[in-house]
Amino acid sequence: MKLASGYKALWEATQTNYPGQTGVVGLLSHALAFEEMSSVVNADHSGRFVKPTARGWRSSIDPWGFKRSTTVGALAHTYKGLINYKTPYDLAMYTRLIWELQPRTILELGSFQGGSGLWFADQMSIVCENPGEVHSFDLHTKRIHESAKHPLLTFHQVDLSDAKTLDKNLLMRLPHPWLVIDDAHVQVFPIFTYLSQFLLSGDYYVIEDVMIMLNKELLDGFQSVEHAGFLVDTYYTDAFGTNVTAATNAWFRKS
Repeated sequence: MKLASGYKALWEATQTNYPGQTGVVGLLSHALAFEEMSSVVNADHSGRFVKPTARGWRSSIDPWGFKRSTTVGALAHTYKGLINYKTPYDLAMYTRLIWELQPRTILELGSFQGGSGLWFADQMSIVCENPGEVHSFDLHTKRIHESAKHPLLTFHQVDLSDAKTLDKNLLMRLPHPWLVIDDAHVQVFPIFTYLSQFLLSGDYYVIEDVMIMLNKELLDGFQSVEHAGFLVDTYYTDAFGTNVTAATNAWFRKS
């Protein structure tokens, strides 16, 4: 698997060139450690993908705590001078997912200043073998900074309170795999229902800031996500501890 290739290469190189000198491996000094890491990144591992309704809402730590406890940090996080309002955990995982998935299309719901869209475009151009397109949607496009420009990035003025304002013709032509990130918090599940009809097996849909929406509507929405054939990828929700992410239980992969 793509994510495990680095671990496997290190292990094999060490065993071939430094037999019996396990200290060279460092973190992978023991076969057990290698097997554990390998099983986590193996997409065929039976425990990696689970139903949304099978997960609890506990988190090892609050990833947004940085925003309340520091004057400079996640709250003031910028990218190339533009606001990129995401936790360091999620930024690390998005880079990892973009490498694993090799998306041909990234859809961002909620543009804000354009910093995150620019970040996604740069990440795609760096880690994707065949970079595709980033499309960011927001009603208030006049607040997008003039420096949020990239050859792979396009901003669209769309009223996300009405899912059907998303251009169906555009969506139908965009290549897969897709990575969809909902950071708009507007009509979350109606938008999901509309977009999910365009997603294919293996595509990802991430819903950020879930905990601020934790109510019956959210729980019902998660059931609709499950019924639509999406599973939680625990490799991302639990990468730094249980649900140490702004997208609690909401790194979804279409099965």
